[in-house]
Amino acid sequence: TLLFVALAVGTLGAEENWPRFRGPGGSGVAEDQGVPTVCDETTRVWSVPLPGTGSSSPVVWGEALFVTGESKEDGVVSLICLDARSGAKRWAKELRTGNYRTHTMNNAAAATPCVDADVVVVSWFDSKKAVAMLSAFSHGGEEQWTYEIGAFKGQHGINVQPVVEDGKVVLEHLHQDGGYVVALAAKTGKPLWKTDYPEKTEKATYTTPLVRKRHGSEEKEVVVVSTSVGVRGLDFETGKEIWALPGVFKERTIVSPVDILAGSGAKDSLLTVGCKNGVFFAVRPPDARKGGGVEVAWRFGKKAPYVPTPVSDGETLYVLEDGGTLAALDPLTGEERWKERLMANFYASALLISGKLYCLSREGEMFVAEV
Repeated sequence: TLLFVALAVGTLGAEENWPRFRGPGGSGVAEDQGVPTVCDETTRVWSVPLPGTGSSSPVVWGEALFVTGESKEDGVVSLICLDARSGAKRWAKELRTGNYRTHTMNNAAAATPCVDADVVVVSWFDSKKAVAMLSAFSHGGEEQWTYEIGAFKGQHGINVQPVVEDGKVVLEHLHQDGGYVVALAAKTGKPLWKTDYPEKTEKATYTTPLVRKRHGSEEKEVVVVSTSVGVRGLDFETGKEIWALPGVFKERTIVSPVDILAGSGAKDSLLTVGCKNGVFFAVRPPDARKGGGVEVAWRFGKKAPYVPTPVSDGETLYVLEDGGTLAALDPLTGEERWKERLMANFYASALLISGKLYCLSREGEMFVAEV
């Protein structure tokens, strides 16, 4: 049984939310609200047993925390709502997945939910129908709608992570047999647009889409990353492709795109992406006003992450590699400023909280690095 320690809850003020994988904008950045640097029984706010294993992250809206857990013996994934301050259970909904094969380090509760003021949305796999599903619930636990994502082909099991923003639920369903990117109405589940990508690949994708404002505009775009299509920017309102950087990945993509200059006031945008075997680089998308093409701004050819998504405050980019190498880079150039070795292995992505990096290892240790 996994225990959730309410460390992340301390990063949120009364009016703040943590609505998706890695929080607002997928940045992984939060302000310090008294988060301890020691994580043990003396600083734990609360802990509760979950139904079983799960590698998803919790999301928070107001006083409600949502997280998933798997009961493998029963073939069930549960979406659980807890009181964020006390850990008291508000409700739980069971999604009958049945039994299906995953990687030994994967599980059926791998996908992080997303949440807004109206709904909490979670993806799961219906093994009886052999399709991926998306289900939405109210904050009170009433089912609102279900959307059939479709078949999924991959070697390690499924993990489709939706995001919700401005009344739209966006997900990328890009697997070995092709797929698509879609936006659904958050309140009804009705498709608003769908962009097909039929390209097949030998490697599935496990990234989370990024919704961001285009540089030089108030208009938003959806950035998706996959082995099959490379890096693409789609119009948030229509799904029309704005720019494309295909053919840049030959291996499985897990690192999610991050806008590493967001909040810095820089007169530019850079997005970091990567895949297995040390491929990690920064993409400069076209400026909304000036136009032009997309280009690779820099490449980092040293110890690069395969699973952990990096984190940036706009001034420094922190890159945590699976084997524990932590590097600080200049986000504009990719030049390495310093490097340290954390004696552990990592799949979880680091959080940056007021000058401290919180890095949770695969062995269950929390490393806190002063940066």
